[in-house]
Amino acid sequence: MVSAAQAREKYDQLVDRYEEIFFYVGTVGQRLVEFAAPVPGSRVLDVGAGRGAVTRAALGLGCAVTAIDASPKMIARLVEDHPEVTGAAMDAAHLDFADGAFDLAAAGFVVQVLDDPAAVLGEVHRVLRPGGIIALSLETQSVGRLGWFQDLTLEFFAPSTEAGPPPPAGESAEQTGPLTHDRLDALLAETGFADVERLSIEMPVPIADPPALWDWLLPRGLAEIHGTLPEDRRAEFHTRFLAGAQTMHDDGGITLDFAATLHRARRP
Repeated sequence: MVSAAQAREKYDQLVDRYEEIFFYVGTVGQRLVEFAAPVPGSRVLDVGAGRGAVTRAALGLGCAVTAIDASPKMIARLVEDHPEVTGAAMDAAHLDFADGAFDLAAAGFVVQVLDDPAAVLGEVHRVLRPGGIIALSLETQSVGRLGWFQDLTLEFFAPSTEAGPPPPAGESAEQTGPLTHDRLDALLAETGFADVERLSIEMPVPIADPPALWDWLLPRGLAEIHGTLPEDRRAEFHTRFLAGAQTMHDDGGITLDFAATLHRARRP
């Protein structure tokens, strides 16, 4: 989870490559808006809009879209691409909109990176009209057949074995750890939303061979952690990565099992 300032810095840097790196956001954005099912003319708030996956889908249905993001560069590019959109750089936990201003609020792959998702859900609840809809997508993290890669990274980048601080009083490890789909549904209910629904989607991604898997992972965080190793350890990590990927390739092929959940709820 990150603060608004951290998110702004990260996504400002990714503005030119965001949907190339996170290739699935366009498809999931379309699916999320279809799941929300707004009628033409609906006032839609796209929270954490990025390069506009949700915005494009909502515009395609004839909605009036207001898009916000922590990254000023993301919003500037989105409005440049879609001048009909009202865009603003804004902290999702402090929405500068009137109560009941929107019919639908959607957030594609946003809630899992927030430092306080409950606060954002509370603000979204406020700016939705009674009967308005919230629609969220949440990435489902699963090791799957990449268990060998997890083991390799743990060996080379093992975290400290010292016990971390206990969760704050009254909070469980589940509440302070990575956001799960069950916890997100619970947060929606706790915030006052009703009729919570959930839909799971899967999008397997085939990769041609071990070097292609390496190249695919590099801009998705691998380059950053690999670069922290001494030169000899970098070479060893790369060699062992290719060996592990080759075993995976020989055992049924290299396929990344990407999955997500879509969440929909209504403000009473």
